[in-house]
Order: sequence, then C-alpha cells, then structure tokens
Amino acid sequence: MKFIMSKLSVLGLISLFAITLGFEKNIAKAESLQKVTIRISADIPPPPMPTSVAMEWFKKKVETEFPSGSKVRIYYAGALYKDPDAMTAMSQGNLEMGWLVSGKTAATDIWLSIVGQPGVLTTAGAVHDLINQPTGKMLQKRLKDKHNIEMFGFADISFALGMAGKKRLLTLDTMKDRKIRTFAAGVNPTVSSWGASPVVMSFGDVPSALESGVIDGVITSIGGWRAITEQTPFYTIAGISTVAFDTYWVGASSKWMSKLNKTTQDKIRSLINETIVYQNKLNWCNDQFAINKYKTTDPSKPGIYQATAAEAAPLQKAIGTNVADFLKEKLPDDADAWVDRFLKDGKAASVKFGPGTDPVYKLDCSKYKDLLSKKKK
Repeated sequence: MKFIMSKLSVLGLISLFAITLGFEKNIAKAESLQKVTIRISADIPPPPMPTSVAMEWFKKKVETEFPSGSKVRIYYAGALYKDPDAMTAMSQGNLEMGWLVSGKTAATDIWLSIVGQPGVLTTAGAVHDLINQPTGKMLQKRLKDKHNIEMFGFADISFALGMAGKKRLLTLDTMKDRKIRTFAAGVNPTVSSWGASPVVMSFGDVPSALESGVIDGVITSIGGWRAITEQTPFYTIAGISTVAFDTYWVGASSKWMSKLNKTTQDKIRSLINETIVYQNKLNWCNDQFAINKYKTTDPSKPGIYQATAAEAAPLQKAIGTNVADFLKEKLPDDADAWVDRFLKDGKAASVKFGPGTDPVYKLDCSKYKDLLSKKKK
C-alpha cells in the first residue's frame, strides 16, 4: 500500500509539473510578440524630411523586431487620408496609426487647437514638457475617451516655424493682401492680423498652388520649406513660437490596439516613444543645418533670415490676443478655461525650462548630416 501511495504521489507530481509547464508555455505563447500590419497616415513630404526619416526608422524596427511578415506602410503627403480624416479613421478602427498635426486635426476636434497659441511655449524644454502639462494630459485623455484613440505623445514640428514666400515676408507692409497658406484654422487669425488672407490647404497641394499663384506664401517648418525652396526662396523666422506654433501628435486606434496582446502593445508604445525622441533630435539638427546653410543677414536676399526682436515686435503686437479670442469664440464655453490654463502653464514652463536647458542644445548633429540629405530611393 505504501508503495502504491508513493507511486501515486510521484505520478501526481509529474502531472502537476506537466500542467504547470503547459500553463507557463501557454502564457509565454499568449504574450509573445504578434505579427502586425500597421498603416500610418502623415500629411508631410517623404524623406529626407526629418519626421519622415524617423518614421522610416520605426518601419525598419517593426519589420526586423516583430515576427516575420510584419509590415509598416507609410502614406506621405495625405496619400491615404488628410489629417482630419485620418483621425476619424483611427476612431472607427479603419486606420492603425497617424502622425498628425494638432492644428489640422482641430477640424475634427477643435479642442486640439488650444495648444496652437503663439508666444506660449517659447523654449525647447517647454515644448518637450507639453505632454506633462495639464493641457497635454487633458488632450491625451480626451482623445481616449471621446475618439477611441491612444495618443502616445507630442512630437516637434519645428523650432523655427516661419514664413516662406516668393518674396521676403517680414513687415506688415509685405504681408498686406498676400494669400498665405496655413496648416490649420487656428493659424488663420495670426495671418489675418497681419492684413493677409489665410488659405488652409494640405501640404501636398502647396507646390501646385504656388506655381499657379493661388497662394503667395506658406507658414511652415524649415523641413517643409526645404521641399519648396524653388517656389519660395525666402524664409523668415523669429524665434521659437514667436509667429506661430503647432505640434505633431502620434496616436493609434484603440480598437486596433485592443486586439493585440500586452507584450505587443507595450513594444509598440516603446518603439513609438523612441521614435518621437529620435524625430525631435532630427528636427532640431535639420533646423540647424538649414539655418547654417541658407542663412542670410540681408533680408533682400534669398535664404533664411532670422528677424531681430525689433523686426518681430510689430508682428507679435498685431497678433495680440487674436488667436486666444478666436479659440474662445469657436470652442465650447467649458474650453475657455483651458485656453487660459495653457497660456498660464505654458509660459511658466518656458521660464522653468529656459533657453539652453534642453538636451537638444548639446546634440552632436554631425552624425545626422548624411541621413538628412539623402533622398528616399
């Protein structure tokens, strides 16, 4: 009897071990990386624009680190969706991911235009802190609750947003009666305050509009300007967020993400966060390369002209509270407090994270020079 009991005990232990091992294997299998197909919509030019270079880096990482057959398809220049439609498609689960502009997607949810106020986030550190500020957290939660979108974070468009033109756009006189392309409705009151006529359009439509005379100039980033230098040889900047401000936000359809296991979700989040940091470095360096290469100290000459504080002052004064007033007029009443909150918190962040404090100021940009000058094959 003792022998039989011992035998049964051994068999029981073996069975328990087998069950435990099988359970652990099932857990491991359930949590292994899944094969993914990710379509990303972005209304920006292809490489060597820094944001596009970063997205291609993300594509390569996914296709090499995820199971065989995983694919990332990137649709540039609004080829699949314009930004507002991309946001809607993500909400419905018809698009996996988007690298979108806040101001453009304000056409779908105007709350996203709150962060487009110029003269608020005036340092690199303040811009990079946006996701930690109350307004940034509010928008992240709003996208989740109202639109079924997981917003991973904000990404830099440019610290040198400016005015590209067929002629130098610098004074109120040179702006008067010009037709200026803006990337979002929230930028329109800025352009209008200068006596110009704002024209909202996709970047993909800009080159032909310049050629045909539909527009005379473009509010854009240096990265965007480099794609249209033949049509707009003059580019004017006046410091971070002085004239205009906007930011990318990167998100994914929560409906799509919910179909993936936790390991796959976490891997995607991790890679996107790395991509955002990488993109921010590339954007910073791209601005520096362009400024050094194309800078001019004579505003009558083509190239990048950095306006002096005295030259920028009339433009800033003309803007006044026009953007905030425009937002409060368009936004529901309960959003007005957030317009003021962003203004207060953003200016405080600009003091807390002053000029020169962000790591980008210490970047060795030389290692990115070749990368940002190569055209996509």
